Amino acid sequence: MRVALKISYDGRAFYGHQRQPDARTVEGECLAALKAAKILSDPGKAFFRSASRTDRGVSAVGNVIAFNTSLRPEAVVGAFNDKSRGVWAWAFAAVPDSFHPRHAEERWYRYHLLRRLPLDALRAAASAFEGEHDLRWFTSDPPAGPHAISRVEVNPAGEGEVVDVRAQSFRRGMIRRIVAALVGHAAGEIRLAEIEAALQGERHDFGMAPAEPLVLMDVRYAVRFVPLLKPKVLDEWREIGEGLELRSRFLRDLFEAAHA
Repeated sequence: MRVALKISYDGRAFYGHQRQPDARTVEGECLAALKAAKILSDPGKAFFRSASRTDRGVSAVGNVIAFNTSLRPEAVVGAFNDKSRGVWAWAFAAVPDSFHPRHAEERWYRYHLLRRLPLDALRAAASAFEGEHDLRWFTSDPPAGPHAISRVEVNPAGEGEVVDVRAQSFRRGMIRRIVAALVGHAAGEIRLAEIEAALQGERHDFGMAPAEPLVLMDVRYAVRFVPLLKPKVLDEWREIGEGLELRSRFLRDLFEAAHA
């Protein structure tokens, strides 16, 4: 049976997502927990795959891993959480044997701006990114052609704003470079015409926003996930984070993703 899990984690605790031989990573922790719980023994034979390789410092409430196992999907969640350290599974789905989590219908990222900026200016810059554009200057891994961004929304949240960005896929650093352009325009440092020119392929470097306020909210597919918000998961989330208001925003984000 092939099982997919939605997982959450505080990205500050890991050196990124992808496995590294000498560093603690999200993928490495997932595999260690799966092996310790006897859910799988060989990642290759189990066709273990991850949906999104979040950068160092980037957190998630709705990333997805998938693998083959003989355990029932409901049993996998509890067994995984019993062995994992800093990664929590909170929803599951039984998926087809061919399911690959990277082939998603939509990815949803949220960036938390922890101070108030002019909302109209943020939204004006955000709207420029919607649709297909040349995004070569907004990633260190430029796409071969135009790249589509479905939606970029900015809304007030607490003492700041949140920027929600949705697309089928993203390239490395893309969200953080988009946010840097939005913030620069709202602060009066970048003209909207410069952003529009960059989206047409003109060379511009607007910098990169810090990783820590970025959260992968959800990765969506045609399959239905069953949420299991166990007390351990909620207790662990209440304990994490001090500096960037992570405790309150992660809990809010977790519930929003779970009920989206």
